[in-house]
Amino acid sequence: MMQSLPLQMGGAIGSGAFGALFLFTGLGKAADIPRFASDIAAYRLLPLGAAFPAAYSIIIVECVLGIWLFSGAAAAFAGGVSATLLLLFAVAMGINVGRGRSNLACGCIPGVESHLSWASVGRNIFLAFLVFMVGLCGQPTSLILCAEGLLVGVTLLLLSVATISLTGNEVRG
Repeated sequence: MMQSLPLQMGGAIGSGAFGALFLFTGLGKAADIPRFASDIAAYRLLPLGAAFPAAYSIIIVECVLGIWLFSGAAAAFAGGVSATLLLLFAVAMGINVGRGRSNLACGCIPGVESHLSWASVGRNIFLAFLVFMVGLCGQPTSLILCAEGLLVGVTLLLLSVATISLTGNEVRG
């Protein structure tokens, strides 16, 4: 089914924002793999020896998803896979919050200090819903409109991260 141009532009902007988010977080985690593996081990959901393999796997998956979302190819499937990953993260967070372990670092966005809470679980669920909906919006057929949408999405994400960094606001939930 052919979507309207405004929906397709929303899909392109969303793909740009989520593509940048996944690529940024994947590359950021790759810059400090020992810290990310430590964050994974602290969740106590995997055997200790699996922390580094899990860290490498998550980094690769996030980078691949970022590039895939940027490409606009198979948008609905890319949105579904991205949403699934975010929901898996929400489950891991929720298990630890349920155990009373909210002092753990989220490990979500490198450089942003964030601890686990029900709000962080809810945020991941909301982001999963958004990225799934972005996939359903499709992409414009014009290469120029796709590029514009991606650039707007990347810009929105960068402005959000810059605002958090410049104001010094810690993400509390």
